Amino acid sequence: MKVLLVQPPFEDDIARVLGVRGFPIGLVYLAAKLEKEGFSVDILDCPAEGVEMEDLRGRIRGYDAVGITATTPVAPSAYKVAKLAKDEGAFVFLGGPHPTFMDREALRESPADVVIRGEGESTTVEVLEAVDRWEESDFSNIPGITYREGSKIVRNPDRQEPEDLDSLPLPAYDKVDLDQYSTDGVRFVPVITSRGCPFRCLFCASSRIFGPKWRGKSPDRVVEEISYLVEELGVERLEFVDDVFTAHKRRVREICEKMREEGIDVPWDCGARADTLTPELARTIREHGCRTVYVGAESASNETLKRINKGITVQDVIACRKVAKRYGLRILLSFILGFPWEDREDVFRTIKFARRLEPDYVQFTVCTPYPGTPLYDLAKERGLIEVHDWSKYTTVDPVMRTEHLTTRELGRLLQRAYLSFYLNPRYLLNALREGKLFLFKRIVKSGIRAVLSYLSR
Repeated sequence: MKVLLVQPPFEDDIARVLGVRGFPIGLVYLAAKLEKEGFSVDILDCPAEGVEMEDLRGRIRGYDAVGITATTPVAPSAYKVAKLAKDEGAFVFLGGPHPTFMDREALRESPADVVIRGEGESTTVEVLEAVDRWEESDFSNIPGITYREGSKIVRNPDRQEPEDLDSLPLPAYDKVDLDQYSTDGVRFVPVITSRGCPFRCLFCASSRIFGPKWRGKSPDRVVEEISYLVEELGVERLEFVDDVFTAHKRRVREICEKMREEGIDVPWDCGARADTLTPELARTIREHGCRTVYVGAESASNETLKRINKGITVQDVIACRKVAKRYGLRILLSFILGFPWEDREDVFRTIKFARRLEPDYVQFTVCTPYPGTPLYDLAKERGLIEVHDWSKYTTVDPVMRTEHLTTRELGRLLQRAYLSFYLNPRYLLNALREGKLFLFKRIVKSGIRAVLSYLSR
């Protein structure tokens, strides 16, 4: 059976501004598993390859099955791809965060045959084997799917997450052109070393997609994957994109030590919880190649951090920033503006806090109620959601008002946040002095566009 895995066409504002594209990490995992089980698999990343919807039919033709992944803003595009694939006679399945939580809607809004919920490797194999073996496919005993049965939509029980991640084959990175994901000419690839998150933040669905139990690959397996990327595929920079990479400090140290033993000498970045970046850990990762840590600071209010179930404090963020600076790590702090209870002063306090900390980079997003999150349920219950077009759920387009701020006001506050931070003369001088010219040029271009947009309102 010939299978095509598709990242649908989508206009990514962040990619347009920063010049980087999201890597289809889920598809390379799935492709590897399907190939191991005997399927012929290709990956089509439409945004990376510049494939528009009108060009897609010819690329789909000839495949027996087409799998389409979708985050929430990509969902409308995914439904259109599903129709094209169905018109070409393919068996069509949907996966990814949005179909996982909006499975019934996905089947109502598209002609797809099956929705794969949650972690999809084993589930997809069983579904395609059923399609391949029987003229009338029986999906009734396959956990983790929602499917059509005549005029009915049937939702099978959830599948238990795989415990042994080492049993998964190495991701099929060779199925995509890595140069399409380069950053400033450098081959840059994300790596996932674990799944599952024990933290249940109000705005995040990760613990519901991958489960609340943390499951990690062994350090040996992690380094095997990294070695393949660096030595076989010429990758020049890595990013560990686990939800809680630094939470298991001993394991991080073991990974670092094994990388050094194998002679792997490439720079890398990682995400870190503010309460886990100890001086010892910061020193270890910096000595072993880490350059930048991404930290979800979220808010300048301890009360808000408590209400969103973040599990950190403002003091943790301040301490984390100090530790990163002391050990020569660059830090990107991420903040969310517009939680349901926030007013203008709350948002200003967060913006000022971000400037006072002087991180190397900052990311501001508007609070977005994604399906599958407790925030989505809260926002629906309080009638705060004002935009129901999924394509607008980008974290830069306000779709939810707060109890005190309109979506229009939130949009202006987001612009103000970016302008006040990145066009601050002190920041610009530091960016020039430290050689951040690539990001500096793009930020200035983005800032000019934001100013013009702001003045036109």
